[in-house]
Amino acid sequence: MSLGHSAELAFAMEPNDAIAVPGQPIVLGCKVEGTPPVQVSWRKNGAELPEGPHSTLLANGSLLIHHFRLEQGGGPSDEGDYECVAQNRFGLLVSRKARIQAAMMKKRQQPNAT
Repeated sequence: MSLGHSAELAFAMEPNDAIAVPGQPIVLGCKVEGTPPVQVSWRKNGAELPEGPHSTLLANGSLLIHHFRLEQGGGPSDEGDYECVAQNRFGLLVSRKARIQAAMMKKRQQPNAT
């Protein structure tokens, strides 16, 4: 079923929950169909996510986080709930929330010395 070019806004792809590896890039998918111009932005935990050197809004609407950060020593963390926000002259549409969590890194077991 194709939505074609309707005046309404619709998500062709919404972000999904994901497990991210600290220090590695992650892409949160978002693709919007609707009457241009369509503006896409992102929210993290309900607050607008500013673009900067750490994350980039891709041409297709997806969000690229260059190096996933895990909170350490009070520094910022990329873990949280993300939403894709699309807007055109006909209205505003918010995607479902996608929860991004850090992969748990297992420590290598040392053999017991007896």
